[in-house]
Amino acid sequence: MQRTLSFLVFGSLLSACSTDLDINAPYKNITVVEGILNMRDSLHYIKINKAFLGSGDALAYAQVQDSNEWRNDAFEYRQVVRRRDGQVQGTFPLRDTLVTGREPGTFYGPTQRLYYFRDHTFHDSIQQVGGYVDLFLDPASTYSVEMKVKGEEVSASTSIVNDFSIQSADQSTGQVINLLLSGDYGVFELNWTSGRNSQRYVIDYRFNYSEVRNGVEGERKSFTRRLATVVKRSTSPSEAMSTTLDGRRFFEDVASAIPTDATVQRRIFYGIDFVLSVANNEFHTYLTLTEPVSGIIEDRPTYSNINNGYGILGSRYVKEILSKRLGPTSLNELADGNITGHLQFCSRMDGDQASSHYCP
Repeated sequence: MQRTLSFLVFGSLLSACSTDLDINAPYKNITVVEGILNMRDSLHYIKINKAFLGSGDALAYAQVQDSNEWRNDAFEYRQVVRRRDGQVQGTFPLRDTLVTGREPGTFYGPTQRLYYFRDHTFHDSIQQVGGYVDLFLDPASTYSVEMKVKGEEVSASTSIVNDFSIQSADQSTGQVINLLLSGDYGVFELNWTSGRNSQRYVIDYRFNYSEVRNGVEGERKSFTRRLATVVKRSTSPSEAMSTTLDGRRFFEDVASAIPTDATVQRRIFYGIDFVLSVANNEFHTYLTLTEPVSGIIEDRPTYSNINNGYGILGSRYVKEILSKRLGPTSLNELADGNITGHLQFCSRMDGDQASSHYCP
């Protein structure tokens, strides 16, 4: 009887409080800013939204444009400022544009408003394998998004990820990838030296090929696999870093990614590309705190580097090594090995003409 009475009292307390509980705080302007800059892009986009809270269905609010986006008259100014050693080098207006094709989802679509800028005060180039690459942001400067919206100042700053060097033998298309040595699977090691303002390196490889049906070669195909994520251990701007491609894993990846197809007469190998995607410290921290939880600690702080707002302003950089060949024994394994031999591969890579597996 005592236990029953306790439950009734507890239930009555909940009932009495339920009509008095208001989860909505007083209205406050909340600006959300998202932008990841890349010095190789000539045009840079920033996403500026507003958070919303109401007494009704939040999912219904999310489908209303006015709940997601500020009107132009809400801004007193919005701009990007470039500074080097604390001195202003240029100021660039953030202009708005409507982008279409947003996939259906929780938030308003299919159009969305983005803001963009160009740094017309800076242009440079760096030499890489295959020629020169244009740069449109200054890696020695910081870039700040600054705005005043509904009377409130919102800002954020980011460094710019710089170029970095890959070991010359590893980036050379003349140096082959050896994944089979002395009759056993080996590894290929990719080596590089970190660049300024970099923190996280994500390395993928891309396998390129085509398929021949009825004597006609089809369009180029590819699949991509993640090799590793490597994070700098020191504060030095130049840290030696590396990752490896395991031979057995490589051939198993090929076999699992390319389905058996009786209509394919043969497949033509067109080389392996390595893609190194780099994040600066701000972007790395954001990625770390938004990754899926894999341990027993589930609570993590929400990361934002936006002053008087929420979101992320960071930078990234992408560098590629294109069209690496397989060594002779590795090419033989691709064409005739137990794991991938059924896929009927041959090569059309320059330098493989003397191989018995070169495609005529």
